[in-house]
Amino acid sequence: MTGHEAETVRRGSRTHDAVIRLYPAAYRRQHGAEIAATLEDVTDGAGGLGALRETAAVAGHALRMRTGLGSARPAGRLLAGLIPYVVAVAASASAALLVVWPLPALPWDGERTYTPLAYVPWLAVLGCVLAGRWVWARIAAFAALIGAGVSVPAAYWSGGSSGLSQNAPTLFGLALAAAAVLAAPPDLPPADPRARRVTALTALALGVPMVVGSVTVFEALAGGPGLTEPARPEPMHLFALFAPLVLAFPTAVGLARLRYGAFLALALGAASFSLLLYPFPLPPAPYATNGHLSWIGTMTGAAALVIRLGLRLRLAWHRRQTS
Repeated sequence: MTGHEAETVRRGSRTHDAVIRLYPAAYRRQHGAEIAATLEDVTDGAGGLGALRETAAVAGHALRMRTGLGSARPAGRLLAGLIPYVVAVAASASAALLVVWPLPALPWDGERTYTPLAYVPWLAVLGCVLAGRWVWARIAAFAALIGAGVSVPAAYWSGGSSGLSQNAPTLFGLALAAAAVLAAPPDLPPADPRARRVTALTALALGVPMVVGSVTVFEALAGGPGLTEPARPEPMHLFALFAPLVLAFPTAVGLARLRYGAFLALALGAASFSLLLYPFPLPPAPYATNGHLSWIGTMTGAAALVIRLGLRLRLAWHRRQTS
Protein backbone atom coordinates (compact mmCIF):
# COMPACT_ATOMS: atom_id res chain seq x y z
CA MET A 1 0.00 0.00 0.00
CA THR A 2 1.39 3.38 -1.01
CA GLY A 3 1.53 6.36 1.32
CA HIS A 4 -1.31 8.06 -0.55
CA GLU A 5 -3.53 4.97 -0.29
CA ALA A 6 -2.77 4.61 3.43
CA GLU A 7 -3.68 8.26 4.02
CA THR A 8 -6.94 7.77 2.08
CA VAL A 9 -7.79 4.75 4.24
CA ARG A 10 -7.05 6.68 7.45
CA ARG A 11 -9.15 9.63 6.28
CA GLY A 12 -12.04 7.31 5.43
CA SER A 13 -11.75 5.64 8.83
CA ARG A 14 -11.88 8.99 10.61
CA THR A 15 -14.94 9.96 8.57
CA HIS A 16 -16.67 6.70 9.43
CA ASP A 17 -15.89 7.18 13.13
CA ALA A 18 -17.34 10.70 13.04
CA VAL A 19 -20.51 9.43 11.34
CA ILE A 20 -20.94 6.62 13.86
CA ARG A 21 -20.61 9.11 16.73
CA LEU A 22 -23.69 10.88 15.40
CA TYR A 23 -25.85 7.96 16.58
CA PRO A 24 -27.31 8.03 20.10
CA ALA A 25 -24.92 6.55 22.63
CA ALA A 26 -27.08 3.53 23.53
CA TYR A 27 -27.68 2.64 19.89
CA ARG A 28 -24.00 3.14 19.11
CA ARG A 29 -22.90 0.80 21.88
CA GLN A 30 -25.27 -1.90 20.64
CA HIS A 31 -24.82 -1.56 16.87
CA GLY A 32 -21.64 0.46 16.41
CA ALA A 33 -19.53 -2.42 15.08
CA GLU A 34 -22.28 -3.50 12.69
CA ILE A 35 -22.69 0.06 11.39
CA ALA A 36 -18.94 0.41 10.89
CA ALA A 37 -18.78 -2.85 8.94
CA THR A 38 -21.76 -1.91 6.80
CA LEU A 39 -20.34 1.52 6.11
CA GLU A 40 -17.02 -0.01 5.14
CA ASP A 41 -18.72 -2.45 2.77
CA VAL A 42 -20.94 0.08 0.99
CA THR A 43 -18.17 2.63 0.50
CA ASP A 44 -15.45 0.18 -0.51
CA GLY A 45 -14.98 0.47 -4.25
CA ALA A 46 -17.93 2.82 -4.66
CA GLY A 47 -15.79 5.68 -5.94
CA GLY A 48 -15.48 9.15 -4.46
CA LEU A 49 -19.01 10.35 -5.24
CA GLY A 50 -20.65 7.03 -4.42
CA ALA A 51 -18.81 6.79 -1.09
CA LEU A 52 -19.84 10.34 -0.23
CA ARG A 53 -23.48 9.57 -1.05
CA GLU A 54 -23.53 6.41 1.07
CA THR A 55 -21.79 8.14 3.97
CA ALA A 56 -24.29 11.00 3.81
CA ALA A 57 -27.16 8.50 3.85
CA VAL A 58 -25.81 6.85 7.01
CA ALA A 59 -25.20 10.26 8.62
CA GLY A 60 -28.77 11.26 7.81
CA HIS A 61 -30.08 8.08 9.43
CA ALA A 62 -28.00 8.81 12.52
CA LEU A 63 -29.31 12.37 12.80
CA ARG A 64 -32.91 11.21 12.33
CA MET A 65 -32.47 8.70 15.14
CA ARG A 66 -30.92 11.33 17.40
CA THR A 67 -33.68 13.86 16.72
CA GLY A 68 -36.56 11.37 16.82
CA LEU A 69 -37.44 11.86 13.13
CA GLY A 70 -37.10 8.23 12.08
CA SER A 71 -39.98 6.38 10.46
CA ALA A 72 -40.58 4.41 13.67
CA ARG A 73 -41.22 7.56 15.72
CA PRO A 74 -44.40 9.68 15.73
CA ALA A 75 -42.48 12.87 14.92
CA GLY A 76 -40.94 11.23 11.85
CA ARG A 77 -44.30 9.96 10.62
CA LEU A 78 -45.84 13.38 11.21
CA LEU A 79 -43.08 15.08 9.23
CA ALA A 80 -43.49 12.58 6.39
CA GLY A 81 -47.22 13.34 6.29
CA LEU A 82 -46.54 17.08 6.10
CA ILE A 83 -44.09 16.88 3.19
CA PRO A 84 -46.74 17.06 0.40
CA TYR A 85 -47.99 20.34 1.86
CA VAL A 86 -44.48 21.68 2.48
CA VAL A 87 -43.47 21.00 -1.13
CA ALA A 88 -46.70 22.46 -2.57
CA VAL A 89 -46.52 25.63 -0.47
CA ALA A 90 -42.82 26.28 -1.13
CA ALA A 91 -43.18 25.57 -4.86
CA SER A 92 -46.24 27.84 -5.17
CA ALA A 93 -44.51 30.77 -3.48
CA SER A 94 -41.39 30.19 -5.56
CA ALA A 95 -43.39 30.08 -8.81
CA ALA A 96 -45.06 33.42 -8.03
CA LEU A 97 -41.77 35.05 -7.10
CA LEU A 98 -40.10 33.63 -10.18
CA VAL A 99 -42.86 34.94 -12.47
CA VAL A 100 -42.65 38.46 -11.00
CA TRP A 101 -38.85 38.59 -11.03
CA PRO A 102 -38.36 39.60 -14.73
CA LEU A 103 -41.34 42.01 -14.82
CA PRO A 104 -40.58 45.74 -14.91
CA ALA A 105 -41.14 47.36 -11.53
CA LEU A 106 -44.16 49.61 -11.03
CA PRO A 107 -44.17 52.58 -8.64
CA TRP A 108 -46.51 50.61 -6.38
CA ASP A 109 -44.13 47.66 -6.18
CA GLY A 110 -41.55 49.47 -4.08
CA GLU A 111 -38.05 48.10 -3.74
CA ARG A 112 -37.71 44.35 -3.57
CA THR A 113 -34.78 42.15 -4.46
CA TYR A 114 -35.60 38.84 -6.13
CA THR A 115 -33.28 35.85 -5.79
CA PRO A 116 -34.25 33.26 -8.43
CA LEU A 117 -31.53 30.86 -7.29
CA ALA A 118 -33.72 30.14 -4.27
CA TYR A 119 -36.89 29.65 -6.35
CA VAL A 120 -35.98 27.55 -9.38
CA PRO A 121 -35.04 24.34 -7.49
CA TRP A 122 -38.51 24.19 -5.92
CA LEU A 123 -40.13 23.72 -9.30
CA ALA A 124 -37.87 20.69 -9.74
CA VAL A 125 -38.79 19.41 -6.26
CA LEU A 126 -42.49 19.68 -7.11
CA GLY A 127 -42.06 17.97 -10.47
CA CYS A 128 -40.05 15.11 -8.96
CA VAL A 129 -42.60 14.55 -6.18
CA LEU A 130 -45.49 14.50 -8.64
CA ALA A 131 -43.53 12.04 -10.80
CA GLY A 132 -42.83 9.81 -7.77
CA ARG A 133 -39.06 10.37 -7.99
CA TRP A 134 -38.37 10.85 -4.30
CA VAL A 135 -34.59 10.46 -4.53
CA TRP A 136 -34.39 13.18 -7.17
CA ALA A 137 -36.80 15.33 -5.14
CA ARG A 138 -34.38 15.18 -2.20
CA ILE A 139 -31.48 16.11 -4.48
CA ALA A 140 -33.48 19.09 -5.77
CA ALA A 141 -34.33 20.04 -2.16
CA PHE A 142 -30.62 20.06 -1.35
CA ALA A 143 -30.11 22.39 -4.33
CA ALA A 144 -32.92 24.58 -2.95
CA LEU A 145 -31.17 24.72 0.42
CA ILE A 146 -27.89 25.73 -1.23
CA GLY A 147 -29.75 28.27 -3.39
CA ALA A 148 -31.34 29.89 -0.34
CA GLY A 149 -27.96 30.11 1.36
CA VAL A 150 -26.25 31.62 -1.69
CA SER A 151 -29.12 34.09 -2.10
CA VAL A 152 -28.45 35.73 1.26
CA PRO A 153 -25.21 37.48 0.18
CA ALA A 154 -26.69 37.95 -3.32
CA ALA A 155 -29.64 39.86 -1.85
CA TYR A 156 -27.29 42.03 0.18
CA TRP A 157 -25.03 42.65 -2.81
CA SER A 158 -27.89 43.67 -5.10
CA GLY A 159 -30.20 45.43 -2.62
CA GLY A 160 -28.10 46.35 0.37
CA SER A 161 -29.41 45.96 3.89
CA SER A 162 -32.98 46.75 2.79
CA GLY A 163 -32.85 44.04 0.12
CA LEU A 164 -31.56 41.56 2.67
CA SER A 165 -34.22 42.45 5.25
CA GLN A 166 -36.97 42.14 2.61
CA ASN A 167 -35.77 38.75 1.42
CA ALA A 168 -34.58 37.23 4.69
CA PRO A 169 -38.00 35.87 5.86
CA THR A 170 -38.72 34.34 2.45
CA LEU A 171 -35.26 32.81 2.14
CA PHE A 172 -35.43 31.47 5.70
CA GLY A 173 -38.82 29.90 5.00
CA LEU A 174 -37.63 28.24 1.80
CA ALA A 175 -34.49 26.98 3.53
CA LEU A 176 -36.58 25.57 6.39
CA ALA A 177 -38.86 23.83 3.88
CA ALA A 178 -35.86 22.30 2.10
CA ALA A 179 -34.44 21.12 5.44
CA ALA A 180 -37.80 19.49 6.25
CA VAL A 181 -37.75 17.57 2.95
CA LEU A 182 -34.20 16.39 3.66
CA ALA A 183 -35.00 15.48 7.27
CA ALA A 184 -38.10 13.43 6.41
CA PRO A 185 -37.65 9.65 6.67
CA PRO A 186 -36.58 8.42 3.21
CA ASP A 187 -38.44 5.14 3.74
CA LEU A 188 -41.76 7.03 3.99
CA PRO A 189 -41.69 8.91 0.68
CA PRO A 190 -44.74 10.87 -0.53
CA ALA A 191 -44.81 8.74 -3.67
CA ASP A 192 -48.15 6.95 -3.27
CA PRO A 193 -51.10 8.22 -5.37
CA ARG A 194 -52.84 9.89 -2.43
CA ALA A 195 -49.77 11.93 -1.39
CA ARG A 196 -49.10 12.97 -4.96
CA ARG A 197 -52.75 13.97 -5.39
CA VAL A 198 -52.58 16.08 -2.21
CA THR A 199 -49.40 17.76 -3.48
CA ALA A 200 -50.94 18.53 -6.87
CA LEU A 201 -54.24 19.87 -5.49
CA THR A 202 -52.54 22.03 -2.86
CA ALA A 203 -50.09 23.43 -5.42
CA LEU A 204 -52.95 24.27 -7.80
CA ALA A 205 -55.16 25.78 -5.09
CA LEU A 206 -52.36 28.04 -3.84
CA GLY A 207 -50.14 28.48 -6.89
CA VAL A 208 -52.76 29.49 -9.47
CA PRO A 209 -54.23 32.47 -7.54
CA MET A 210 -50.76 33.55 -6.44
CA VAL A 211 -49.28 33.50 -9.94
CA VAL A 212 -52.32 35.12 -11.56
CA GLY A 213 -52.62 37.71 -8.81
CA SER A 214 -48.92 38.55 -8.85
CA VAL A 215 -48.96 39.53 -12.54
CA THR A 216 -52.32 41.35 -12.48
CA VAL A 217 -52.03 45.11 -12.89
CA PHE A 218 -54.85 47.40 -11.71
CA GLU A 219 -55.36 51.06 -10.93
CA ALA A 220 -55.16 51.93 -7.24
CA LEU A 221 -55.73 55.13 -5.30
CA ALA A 222 -52.49 57.01 -4.88
CA GLY A 223 -52.72 59.42 -1.97
CA GLY A 224 -55.44 61.79 -3.12
CA PRO A 225 -59.00 61.93 -4.46
CA GLY A 226 -59.10 60.87 -8.07
CA LEU A 227 -55.35 60.11 -8.20
CA THR A 228 -54.46 56.60 -9.29
CA GLU A 229 -51.37 54.75 -10.44
CA PRO A 230 -50.69 51.24 -11.75
CA ALA A 231 -50.53 48.67 -8.95
CA ARG A 232 -49.62 45.02 -8.72
CA PRO A 233 -50.03 42.77 -5.64
CA GLU A 234 -46.84 41.75 -3.88
CA PRO A 235 -46.45 37.93 -4.13
CA MET A 236 -45.72 37.37 -0.46
CA HIS A 237 -48.71 39.53 0.50
CA LEU A 238 -50.87 37.19 -1.56
CA PHE A 239 -49.11 34.25 0.10
CA ALA A 240 -49.98 35.59 3.56
CA LEU A 241 -53.64 35.80 2.49
CA PHE A 242 -54.07 32.60 0.48
CA ALA A 243 -51.84 30.07 2.27
CA PRO A 244 -53.88 30.01 5.53
CA LEU A 245 -57.09 29.61 3.50
CA VAL A 246 -55.71 26.69 1.47
CA LEU A 247 -54.21 24.94 4.50
CA ALA A 248 -57.21 25.45 6.81
CA PHE A 249 -59.14 22.35 5.73
CA PRO A 250 -56.16 19.93 5.80
CA THR A 251 -55.29 21.31 9.24
CA ALA A 252 -58.85 20.72 10.46
CA VAL A 253 -58.80 17.14 9.15
CA GLY A 254 -55.42 16.50 10.76
CA LEU A 255 -56.57 17.86 14.11
CA ALA A 256 -59.75 15.79 13.97
CA ARG A 257 -57.74 12.59 13.58
CA LEU A 258 -55.27 13.23 16.40
CA ARG A 259 -55.63 11.44 19.70
CA TYR A 260 -56.21 14.70 21.58
CA GLY A 261 -57.58 16.47 18.52
CA ALA A 262 -60.77 17.67 20.19
CA PHE A 263 -58.82 19.46 22.92
CA LEU A 264 -56.38 20.99 20.41
CA ALA A 265 -59.19 22.09 18.09
CA LEU A 266 -61.09 23.66 20.98
CA ALA A 267 -57.94 25.46 22.16
CA LEU A 268 -57.20 26.76 18.65
CA GLY A 269 -60.74 27.97 18.08
CA ALA A 270 -61.03 29.59 21.51
CA ALA A 271 -57.66 31.33 21.28
CA SER A 272 -58.35 32.62 17.77
CA PHE A 273 -61.84 33.82 18.66
CA SER A 274 -60.56 35.60 21.78
CA LEU A 275 -58.05 37.45 19.61
CA LEU A 276 -60.95 38.65 17.45
CA LEU A 277 -62.85 39.97 20.47
CA TYR A 278 -59.92 41.26 22.50
CA PRO A 279 -56.85 41.99 20.33
CA PHE A 280 -53.95 41.48 22.71
CA PRO A 281 -50.68 43.36 22.07
CA LEU A 282 -49.14 40.53 20.05
CA PRO A 283 -46.43 41.04 17.41
CA PRO A 284 -48.09 42.04 14.13
CA ALA A 285 -48.47 39.30 11.55
CA PRO A 286 -46.92 39.88 8.11
CA TYR A 287 -48.86 42.37 5.99
CA ALA A 288 -51.21 43.14 8.92
CA THR A 289 -53.07 39.84 8.60
CA ASN A 290 -53.75 39.36 12.34
CA GLY A 291 -57.53 39.57 11.91
CA HIS A 292 -57.42 37.35 8.82
CA LEU A 293 -55.46 34.68 10.68
CA SER A 294 -57.77 34.92 13.71
CA TRP A 295 -60.86 34.28 11.58
CA ILE A 296 -59.20 31.33 9.85
CA GLY A 297 -58.01 29.89 13.16
CA THR A 298 -61.53 30.15 14.59
CA MET A 299 -63.10 28.45 11.58
CA THR A 300 -60.38 25.77 11.50
CA GLY A 301 -60.96 24.84 15.13
CA ALA A 302 -64.73 24.69 14.62
CA ALA A 303 -64.37 22.61 11.45
CA ALA A 304 -62.04 20.19 13.25
CA LEU A 305 -64.62 19.62 15.97
CA VAL A 306 -67.37 18.98 13.39
CA ILE A 307 -65.17 16.57 11.42
CA ARG A 308 -64.16 14.73 14.59
CA LEU A 309 -67.81 14.34 15.58
CA GLY A 310 -68.60 12.98 12.12
CA LEU A 311 -65.72 10.49 12.34
CA ARG A 312 -66.92 9.29 15.75
CA LEU A 313 -70.50 8.90 14.52
CA ARG A 314 -69.33 6.96 11.47
CA LEU A 315 -67.20 4.68 13.66
CA ALA A 316 -70.14 4.04 16.00
CA TRP A 317 -72.42 3.27 13.03
CA HIS A 318 -69.82 0.89 11.57
CA ARG A 319 -69.54 -0.95 14.89
CA ARG A 320 -73.31 -1.38 15.08
CA GLN A 321 -73.35 -2.74 11.54
CA THR A 322 -70.64 -5.31 12.24
CA SER A 323 -71.94 -6.39 15.68
